[in-house]
Amino acid sequence: MEEDISLKKRKSDNHGEKELQAGQETGEKVKRKRGRPPAEKLPPNPPELTRTLSMLVDMVINYKDGLGRQISKGFVQLPSKKEVPEYYELIRKPVDFRRIRERVRNHKYRSVGDLEKDIFLLCHNAQTYNLEGSQIYEDSIVIKSVFESARQRIVTDEEQKETVSASHGDNGGRAEDQFVPAAVKPLPVQLKKGNQEERSRNTMAKRLHSDLDSDEDLEDNTTKDEG
Repeated sequence: MEEDISLKKRKSDNHGEKELQAGQETGEKVKRKRGRPPAEKLPPNPPELTRTLSMLVDMVINYKDGLGRQISKGFVQLPSKKEVPEYYELIRKPVDFRRIRERVRNHKYRSVGDLEKDIFLLCHNAQTYNLEGSQIYEDSIVIKSVFESARQRIVTDEEQKETVSASHGDNGGRAEDQFVPAAVKPLPVQLKKGNQEERSRNTMAKRLHSDLDSDEDLEDNTTKDEG
C-alpha cells in the first residue's frame, strides 16, 4: 500500500515538472513573438552610389519654381495618423522625403532604380489623395519631372566620365587631353613669323615711298614758284 502511494507521488511530481517546463517553453515562445523583429543590417553601398543617391534627392528637394518657391516643402514630412487618419486609410504605403533620406543613409536603396520607385510612389500618393488641379497635385507632377531630368543629367555625366577614363587608359594621355567639348571655338588665324616680317617690311617701304613722293612734289612746286 505504501509502495503504491509512493509510486503515485512520483508520477504526480514528474507530471508537475513536465507541465512547468512546458509552461516555461510556451512563455519563451510568446516573448520571442512580441515586438518587431530586429532590423536586418545591410552591407553599405559603394560610396559613389551613396553620393549619387544623395545628390539626386538634394536636387529634387532644393528645386525652386519660377517664383522662387521650394515646391518640396509639402512633401518633406507627412502628418501623423492622429492628425489625418483618413490619409492612412486611403494610402497604403505612405512615404515622404524625410523617410527617403533616412533610407539613403541606411543603404536601403541598392540602386538608383530603387530610389526612383519611392520618388514616384510619393508623387502617386499625392495625386491619389489630393484633388486634380490642387497646388500639391501639380507640385507632385513637377517633382517627378525634376527627378527624371536630374537622373538623366547625372547618368550622362557618369557616362562621360567613364568614356574619358577609358580613353585615358587606352591612350595613356591625361583626361583633360582626351575630352573634346561639343562646341569648339575657331582659333584666330596666326601669321607665320616670316610672313609677319615681310608684311612689316612692305608696309615700311610703302610709307617710305609715299614720303619720297611727297618730298618730290614739294620740290617741284617750289621750283615752279621760283620760276
